[in-house]
Formats: sequence, structure tokens, C-alpha cells
Amino acid sequence: MKKRNTNFNWNKAIIYDGLLGEISPVDWQTLTALVAFVDGQGRCRPSLEDLCAVLGLANIASASKRLSKLEKKTFEGLPVVTIRRGKKQNDKGVWVFTNNQYQLHPAILAVFNLSPARKSYQMRETS
Repeated sequence: MKKRNTNFNWNKAIIYDGLLGEISPVDWQTLTALVAFVDGQGRCRPSLEDLCAVLGLANIASASKRLSKLEKKTFEGLPVVTIRRGKKQNDKGVWVFTNNQYQLHPAILAVFNLSPARKSYQMRETS
């Protein structure tokens, strides 16, 4: 009988708790792209242009559509990703959109082994 690796973070949230059953492969790809930009508190602020580049998408509308779809997904009663849309007034007094802030579900952070302390340590090591 093959011994199961119980230290593998993906087992709990993805396999046993059913995260992969809740989201599509496209959603998973989008989450993975967001994780590339995550900080120590599970937040990230990539521009839509950066997400397009990472995901290989041709336009911002495609990335925005993916994010809007993902924002509606939940896991364990919480949103998979929470989006706080940034806005500011330009020099003409018109409100324009700025970079969004994305907060990832704690299970997503656990899958990628991104606890706040570990991520902070990794950032210091690469600086």
C-alpha cells in the first residue's frame, strides 16, 4: 500500500476539502497568477496589464472578466478572492480606476505555503 504524504499542503484544501471541485481550471490559473504577486498578508496589487502578461492574455478585458468571475466563487463560506477596486481623482477632478487590491482566501495561501511569517522571510532573503 502506497503511503500518503501527509506533509503536502495541497492535500487538505485541494483534495480533501474540495477546492478544485469548486473552481474551474481557468479560475485556478488566475489564482496562481495572483499568488505570484502576493505579499505577507495574502494581498496583492498587480495591474491588469501585469496579469495579462502572466496569463498570456491579449487584452485587459479578458483579465477583468476572469477576476469578476473568480470574485463570485466561495470556498468554506468565504470568497476565494476579495477585490477592492481602487479609484482616485485625476488632475481634472475625474474619478479614474487605479490598481485593485486582491485578498486571497486563507486556504489558497496555505496551498502555496504562504503564511505571513514565511512570506516576509522570503522577501528579506531576496532583497
